[in-house]
Amino acid sequence: MAILNLFTLNTAEQLDLFYSNEGKLDLDKLIEKMMEYQAPIREDGTITGEGFVDIETQGEHELNFVQSFCTAQGSLGYFNEARVVENTVKTVRVQHQYYSKSLINITEDSELIIKFDVSNDENAKTKVKSLIESLGFEATIFRLDDALLRKIKDNFKWTAAKLEKIEKYGDSTKKVSYEIDPSDDKFQSEVDALYNEHGKMSHIQFELPYKASGAPNTVTVKLYKDGHRIVIDENQFGNQDSFKKFMIYLLKTLIALSS
Repeated sequence: MAILNLFTLNTAEQLDLFYSNEGKLDLDKLIEKMMEYQAPIREDGTITGEGFVDIETQGEHELNFVQSFCTAQGSLGYFNEARVVENTVKTVRVQHQYYSKSLINITEDSELIIKFDVSNDENAKTKVKSLIESLGFEATIFRLDDALLRKIKDNFKWTAAKLEKIEKYGDSTKKVSYEIDPSDDKFQSEVDALYNEHGKMSHIQFELPYKASGAPNTVTVKLYKDGHRIVIDENQFGNQDSFKKFMIYLLKTLIALSS
C-alpha cells in the first residue's frame, strides 16, 4: 500500500538558487546540492544517518524530475538493557533507533511527491520535509480540501465518500461514510442525496482512467483530507516502474483540477 503526500516548493529567500532562465528548476544544480546531503552507508549496506540515496534524473509524461530515496531517523522507544559497567552488571536505559526510507520526486515545475511504503514510515514525514527544505526550499502541503474532493466527485466515477461537519436542520448527524455500487448507474446513493449539500467532504475513493503499459485501465485512488494523504494499492500495477510513472500522472491531474 503506497501513501503519498504532495507539496509545492519555492525558494523565496534564494530565488536564483536552482532556477533556470525558463523558470524551471535546474535539476543538475539540484542534484549537486542533494549530493551534499547523502546518507552515510557502511560497506555492508547499513545506513547510519539521514539523507538522500540513489539520486537520479528521470522524465515521464513530458516532465523531468529528480528521484531519490530519503532516509530519516525513527525511534522504537527506550528499553532497559543489561550491561557490564566496571565489572558490575547494571541496567541501562537505551533508546533504540532505526532509519526508515521514503521515495521522493522533485519536478522541474517545483513540485514534490513523497511516497511511503507503510503507514509507520509516515511518522518520518516531518523529518523528510525538513531535509528537503534544508536544500533551500520552502515546502507547502498540497491541500486535499472539500473543494478539490468535490471536483473529483464531479469529474470521475467515485465509489466511497465521507462527509463531516454536517449541518442539517432537524438532523443530529455530524459525519457519515458511505459506499456505492460502481456498476449501478441508475440510482443515486440515498445517503449522498441527503447529506451532500450539508457537510464538508473529507474522503473520496474514485477511479482514475489511465493508459500505460503495466497499469490497469482505471486506477483506484483514495484521497483523505486528514493529513492530505493519498492511498493507492500498488498491487493494481504490474511492476514498481509503472506505478512510479503513475504518480507523476496523478500529480498533474490533481494540480490541473485545483487550478
